[in-house]
Amino acid sequence: MTERRRRVRPRSEKVTLSVAAFTDVAVGLLQREGAGAITLRRVAAELQTGPASVYGHVSTMQELHELVLDRMLGTVDLRADLADEPRSRVEGILDSYATMLLDHRGLADLASGFIPHGENALALAEAVIGSLLRLGLSPGRAAWGYDLLMLRMTAAAAEQDRWRDLDGTKTDAAAAFRDADPLRYPNISRVRGHLFSGGRARSAWAVEAILAGIADAPDPAERMSRGGAPEFSGP
Repeated sequence: MTERRRRVRPRSEKVTLSVAAFTDVAVGLLQREGAGAITLRRVAAELQTGPASVYGHVSTMQELHELVLDRMLGTVDLRADLADEPRSRVEGILDSYATMLLDHRGLADLASGFIPHGENALALAEAVIGSLLRLGLSPGRAAWGYDLLMLRMTAAAAEQDRWRDLDGTKTDAAAAFRDADPLRYPNISRVRGHLFSGGRARSAWAVEAILAGIADAPDPAERMSRGGAPEFSGP
């Protein structure tokens, strides 16, 4: 009985239940154990309350995930010091974004499951889109370019995060390409020294390649005027 009392937070120390309190606890779980530890039941237990109390403030797991991601997006460096260098600012923001995702296990995979739209997500979008507009891109190119850049960085971070849980899998894949029969796979053989190279330089190059492609691609208004495949319902 004495041991149990020591584990229970005194009533006077109980946190007032609120969306901010639940988000604080969920972010703490993310930082200590990764995104997989974030559940409504676990958050409730951390606050010494029942799941029903959580549902009174946060209705679904996705809503909780969105709150956590938006809180973490607030840590992304928006590089105000590079405001006069829009290309460098875009590259710096995206590098900070990817680093933030990779610093928290499972967060990149979580981020790929919905379109962030909280205050910090909007601030991030404002900074990137503003820089793309300052590069001289049309509003359509800036909007679609922002979406393309964020998709690429999120997907790449999620892939790298998953490699960490698959011992040896990336090494096996690299070996398969390295040892591919040059007679059967001459093109792979020709570039195999580059397929798994680069690290952070590769990520920076991807941003530069996408930026160059956005500038050279047809303007979205022109592309939409051609018709073709049905439009997606979201970005």
